[in-house]
Amino acid sequence: MKIRKIQIKNYKMFKDVTIDFTDNNGKTLDTIVIAGINGSGKTSLLQLLQRLFSESLNLFKVGSLLHKYEEETDALICDEVELELDLSNDEKSRLISLAHKLTAKINKSVGNQNEIMLAVEQLEMRLKTEDQYITLLYQLEKTEKGFFIRQNDFAFFGILAEEELRSLFKVLSFSTVHSKKQTSNHAITDIFNDKSSRSDMDADGIVFPIDIFSYQKTVETHIVRLVQEKVMANRDLIPKKVIEQAISDINQFLEGISLKTVLVDINLEQPIFKSFDGSMVLSNGLSSGEKELYYKAILFDKLRPQNSLIMIDEPETSLHPTWQQEVLKLYNNIPGNNQVILATHSPHIIASIQPDNLFILHKNEAKKTVECFNARNKGFHTKGNEPNDILDEVMNTPLRDWDTRKRINEVIELFRTQPDKIDEPKNKTLIESLISDLGRSDPIIMRIIHKLSIIQAGK
Repeated sequence: MKIRKIQIKNYKMFKDVTIDFTDNNGKTLDTIVIAGINGSGKTSLLQLLQRLFSESLNLFKVGSLLHKYEEETDALICDEVELELDLSNDEKSRLISLAHKLTAKINKSVGNQNEIMLAVEQLEMRLKTEDQYITLLYQLEKTEKGFFIRQNDFAFFGILAEEELRSLFKVLSFSTVHSKKQTSNHAITDIFNDKSSRSDMDADGIVFPIDIFSYQKTVETHIVRLVQEKVMANRDLIPKKVIEQAISDINQFLEGISLKTVLVDINLEQPIFKSFDGSMVLSNGLSSGEKELYYKAILFDKLRPQNSLIMIDEPETSLHPTWQQEVLKLYNNIPGNNQVILATHSPHIIASIQPDNLFILHKNEAKKTVECFNARNKGFHTKGNEPNDILDEVMNTPLRDWDTRKRINEVIELFRTQPDKIDEPKNKTLIESLISDLGRSDPIIMRIIHKLSIIQAGK
C-alpha cells in the first residue's frame, strides 16, 4: 500500500491543498521527504495520515450525529480528505477475501447490519472495478445540531479483521518526542509477539505509534529473543554461526552509514558493541544517535514490514550532520516494497535526495493558508548540493544570525556613505568585532578587509 495523492480541504492550516506523490512518469514514489518551517503542517500531515488508517477513526459512524466528546476523538474536523492509494493485485484480492469473510460472518451471526454491509459492498466494488489505484474519500458536514460524517471510505480499516489487515500492511509512525520511561511499549511488544488483543496494546488497528527511546528495554531484549528463535530454527548450525548471522542481518540495515561503533556480539540480556577505541560497551554506553540508529535497525529486522507505510517525524533528531546525510540509507535498506515518508528540518537530509522526492510546505501569508510544491517543479537542485545552498535556495533560511547580519549591513552602509569615518572608535570596534567573530577567511570579512585597504591607500 502506497499513497499517490492526497487532497485536503479545511483541516487545520490546510485550506485546500493537493499533494501528488508521483514522479514525472506517474510512478508512485517510494521515498518522500516533506520540509517546511515550524507551523507549516509537516507533523499535522503525518498525524492526519496516521488517523485515516487507524481503527478508532473508522469505527463506523457515517450518518450519525457526533456527540461533543466524539468530535475530536472519533472524527477528523475537516471538510474533506481524498486519498489515492496504490495497491498491488495481491493486496486487492486479499482485501476482497477479507470483505467476503466479514459479510459471511455478519449474515450468519448478527443478521443484516445495513451500514456495515454497505461499507463492505462499496469496498468490494471499488477493488473490483477500479485499476491499480483506488480513491478513498472522507467528508464531514457541519449542521446546526453539530457534526456528522457524511462519507468515510476508510471505514474498512475499522471493521475488517484487524489481525488479517496487519498481515497485508502496517502503518509504522515514529514520533519525534523522546521520553525516558522504561515501561513496556504494548504497541512494539504486540508487533514483536504477533498478538492481536486490543486490550493488551496501544496500537490502533494497523497503526503503530512508536517512540524508540521510551521503550528501550523492549528493543534491547528483542535481539536476544531473536537469536534464541534462530538457534531453535537452525539446530543444524552451531550457536556462534547463528549469532553472527543475526548480527549481520541487523548491520545490513545500517549499511552505508558511517558508524564507528559496531554491533559485534550478544549476551544473555542485550547486544554488545565495539567502540572506535576497541572497547566493548553495552547499549547504555551508546550515544543517543547510535541508539536511535541501532534500535530502529533492530526493530526493522524483526518487523520486516511488507507493503507498509513508514512515517518518521524529524529523523535527524540526535544525529550528527554526517549521519543526517546518510540516514535515508537506513530506510532504503528495508526490503519489502514499502513507502517511507519523512518530515524534516535538516538541510543535510534534503541534500541527500533527488528533487522529485522533496515536497515543501509553504505558508502563504496573503491567503492565510499552507501550500505545497514539489522541488522538481520549482527547478530546485537538491541531491549533492551544499547544505548552505539548501538553506538559502530551498528552505529560504538566512545563513547568518540576525545580529551578525545587522552588523554586516552597518559596515556596508558605512563604506557606501561615510568611508571617511571608518577610523572612528565606534566604527573600528564594529569592524573588529566582525573580524573576531567570523575570522579572516570568511568571504564577507575578506571583502571588508579588501575595501579597508583600498580606503587606506586612498588616504
